[in-house]
Amino acid sequence: MRIFEAMGRAIGGALSPFVWQGSLVRGARLFHPDGVVYCAGVKALAMEGEVGALAQRLAGPALVRLSGGIWRWRGGKGERRPDVLGVAVRFRTSEEVTPAASAGDQDLIFLSARRLSLLPIAMFTTRRRDFLDNDYYAQLPFDVEGFGRAKFRLVPLRASTTKGNRRERLERAAAAGLALLRLEVRRGGARARWMAVADIELYEPVDIDQNTLRFNPFQTGKGIVPSGLLQATRLATYAASYLGRTLGARVRARMPGARGERRTRGERRSERER
Repeated sequence: MRIFEAMGRAIGGALSPFVWQGSLVRGARLFHPDGVVYCAGVKALAMEGEVGALAQRLAGPALVRLSGGIWRWRGGKGERRPDVLGVAVRFRTSEEVTPAASAGDQDLIFLSARRLSLLPIAMFTTRRRDFLDNDYYAQLPFDVEGFGRAKFRLVPLRASTTKGNRRERLERAAAAGLALLRLEVRRGGARARWMAVADIELYEPVDIDQNTLRFNPFQTGKGIVPSGLLQATRLATYAASYLGRTLGARVRARMPGARGERRTRGERRSERER
């Protein structure tokens, strides 16, 4: 194990209790708490060379989760506040729609910010009302089988033009066959050019247990392996988030009268609005 990755794992271990506690209290992911999941298909664009080999490995079925970064959805209220958006992609080895990952699956996670250092700015520059009107970056480097050190991004091929909140716009775009995200890769260095790898087409939303659905950048079945100190911090923190939100959701589900209280409040609000 390289020294920087060992340091990253140690830092992640130190941060994981805070992530666990935050996810436990929230009963959901500490970040990206609410999202929608789509089944998707990945079509290889590159056919030859190193990029072509990568594209062929990734081609096939996929699951894609799209979410806000900080705020809960709450009927669309979350998209009115400064935030970033996220896209998590699981490149599957089978057509089965399940929250469980198989050995050959590959997870990649993207944010609507070019770099982690630009997250505060991205909260105000992200176009929060449309998932298909932002570019998304995987932020940190990976070691890619047959390619070397690389970075990834997702580029929507067109923005939605219909009215509605971002979930409604996305669903309409998918129904029309227009929800397309292009996966691109480049080697390290600011002057390196982005190269098209594959197109990801979102087909339709799927009903899936999102607390059980666990995206993990260390799910590396297609040969894309996180690299470096910051990547290594994610190993413990992602596990802590999963354990915290799972326990929190169970505790909330067992609270007597919790669902009834929420309905009562909603009914009282509706009566006031009338």
